[in-house]
Amino acid sequence: MVKRVIVDRLILVDVVDHWFHLQLPTFIDAGEAYWIDHETSELCVDRGRDRLTRHARVTRYAAWMCR
Repeated sequence: MVKRVIVDRLILVDVVDHWFHLQLPTFIDAGEAYWIDHETSELCVDRGRDRLTRHARVTRYAAWMCR
């Protein structure tokens, strides 16, 4: 089961759950939902009106090197 999180205000996301580092930060607006698709290793954002955006993550090694 994928846990969807609905945000209550505009946020800028670059890391999710301390281990999922995005290649590029993305804004998620109030009322939008996001979750991690473990099959594709992407962050999914439900933008409403049947719009879904997917955001790639960096590899574990690259994320470790950035920190």
